[in-house]
Amino acid sequence: MEDSKKQTQFRFLLAATLSMVVLFGWTYFFAPPPKPPADNTNTAQTAANTAAPPPETQQPQTTQQTVLTATPDNVPNRQITIKTPLYQATLDSRGALATSWILLKNKSPQGEKALYGEGSNENEKKPLELIPPEGLSRNPRVIPFRLSTGDESLNQFLNERNYQVAANEEVIELGEGQERKIDFVLRDEATGVEAIKSFTFRGDSYVSDLQTSLTRNGQPVPNTKLLIGASIGDQSVPYYTFYKTEAEAVSFINGGIERYPGAYFEYVNNTASKAFEGAVDWAGVGDAYFAMAAIPSQPLPGLEYHASRYEVETAPFFDGIISWITRSETTKITKHLVTAAVPIAADGSITRIYTGTKDRFAMNEYNEILSNAVGRTIDIEDFINYGWFSRLTKPLAVPILYALNFLYNFTHNYGIAIIVFTFLFYSALFPLRWFQSKSFKKAQRNAPKMKEMQDRLKDLQKKGVPMDDPRMRELQMQQLKMTKDALPIGGCLPTLLQFPLLIALYVAITISLSFRQASFLWLPDLSSGDPYHLLEFGFAISMILSMKFMPSGPAVTPEQQMQQKMMTYLMPVMMLWIMWGAPSGLLLYWFFGNIVMFVQQLIINRINKTDEPPKEEIVETVPKNAKKVKAKPKLSTS
Repeated sequence: MEDSKKQTQFRFLLAATLSMVVLFGWTYFFAPPPKPPADNTNTAQTAANTAAPPPETQQPQTTQQTVLTATPDNVPNRQITIKTPLYQATLDSRGALATSWILLKNKSPQGEKALYGEGSNENEKKPLELIPPEGLSRNPRVIPFRLSTGDESLNQFLNERNYQVAANEEVIELGEGQERKIDFVLRDEATGVEAIKSFTFRGDSYVSDLQTSLTRNGQPVPNTKLLIGASIGDQSVPYYTFYKTEAEAVSFINGGIERYPGAYFEYVNNTASKAFEGAVDWAGVGDAYFAMAAIPSQPLPGLEYHASRYEVETAPFFDGIISWITRSETTKITKHLVTAAVPIAADGSITRIYTGTKDRFAMNEYNEILSNAVGRTIDIEDFINYGWFSRLTKPLAVPILYALNFLYNFTHNYGIAIIVFTFLFYSALFPLRWFQSKSFKKAQRNAPKMKEMQDRLKDLQKKGVPMDDPRMRELQMQQLKMTKDALPIGGCLPTLLQFPLLIALYVAITISLSFRQASFLWLPDLSSGDPYHLLEFGFAISMILSMKFMPSGPAVTPEQQMQQKMMTYLMPVMMLWIMWGAPSGLLLYWFFGNIVMFVQQLIINRINKTDEPPKEEIVETVPKNAKKVKAKPKLSTS
């Protein structure tokens, strides 16, 4: 019997160890490779059919291409820079496209904050450039405000020719309350094509207006799309992780949100596209904190996403805990260019362009501004990714943001604000934790008697005693009396309450610009991982301590005791692997929360000692004041 128990414990330990090895090994050595184009003939054919125009439209395009390219481009190239307190944008007369868009400041009802690129410090402040250099270097360029018509020769004419600019200055500065309209005009008399892009910039708003008039022989060109992207976001980010996401295309279509990160597309020859049916309220591209979105004057069908992938060399880095342990550095990563092709009316109607932060408070303010401008309800805040459980996390994340901002007004540091918030939250859970400890301790005291009754019930069942027998009922009633006030289900409530809050806090940290580049002690950025990984290990060790001192259900059998020990040590190891590289603000909350739980449990254990019955004590002589106990008469067995 004893050998059987040892074998069971050994099998459980072996199975748990092998599961961990397989999990880590599979993740590290057998990551799923990208789908090869040759194995996806149908997808390749579909993509080719989507990318190429229908046969009946190809012949007219060839004729137009000959006529359009025959006209020499004599208009000089110009760069027009618009400077405002919020951003600095540069427009190129070649294509009337944006070649640079630098955000300078986040402005919201919660206050203002200067913005800089990833990796900035007091000595070096990088400009927060939103337009990727990769898009600028390509031919044709993959940058904002291109036009797409389904006619490749016309597209090349519209996006590569120099427009005439109705502005004499090379640099236009706008202050608070000022605005400026700049016209870009392109005509080809041979084909009757005329394109006019009119930009209106405001000194105190992230919203600019773009009026697009595209006609051929006086008639608007149908199926015109405005291209937003590619991959708008902080271009200073050296590489992306699970917790620091790459730019994605986002749209509000058919009453819901469509999100497509670059890695989600099915690529054929490193390019991909996806079309959507239904009217589009707005669409754009953005990363975790910054975005550019186009809001047409009226919802139109025909939205498309386009993407391409490419590899870049990076400075050596560790892309996970396994590579950190094995010291295997990564020097090459895959990036993506994602573009949203937004259908617009080419009759001179205004398309509103939001280019700014994804700060919740700022976007919530622009909801009203954009709704009033277009005459329909616009919720640009839906651009923010609240996660898969947004219906649960959003109602929690928003109050958390308000609470942390409120605490920041007193502490003037978001790291201290997180610590104070954690202390207050865990203090509110103290009564529940005390009840949890009391219930578990009572269950542990009753465990031997419960096991004795279970054995008696099994013996009676083996003898064929029915469940409605008085002896069986009496034992069951005794079990019910012993479980009164000792049910551990109420003790799970503090743990269950922590997980929604943990997810909501993670969302709050990853969407709030307040935590971005907010320093605390050795942490340069609470929205990024700990550069020295001290918090990850501190969090795992504190989790082990809190689990060791936390009361648990009674473990009567050796198997149950082994399972509890495995949970005490394996769970922190698993969480260390999952939380590796997580935002340091989130790890700070969890680490300090474990410390608070540990201290609370020490206090609870001391309080609950008074509830424990006095332990038996073996003495050599009977005390003089000891009360004599009469012996019980022996019952006759006859």
